[in-house]
Amino acid sequence: MKILAIIILFIMLAGWDIPDLIKKKRSKDLIVYSVLILTGLTLSILASFHVHLPNPTKGIETVLEPLGSLLQTD
Repeated sequence: MKILAIIILFIMLAGWDIPDLIKKKRSKDLIVYSVLILTGLTLSILASFHVHLPNPTKGIETVLEPLGSLLQTD
């Protein structure tokens, strides 16, 4: 039931935004919007199944920590 509600919500969001993007012929924006909304839909469905999703903060820390130590002036 939760999954059906999630899908309906995402269809409503897309139905609200996509026609305007098509009417204004904003194809690049439409592609980016579609990728982001499909990513959000996928993550929402996975979260409703209680699938462990990695924390994005850990990845950012892994990338930025060496850069931070290079910029430190002691």
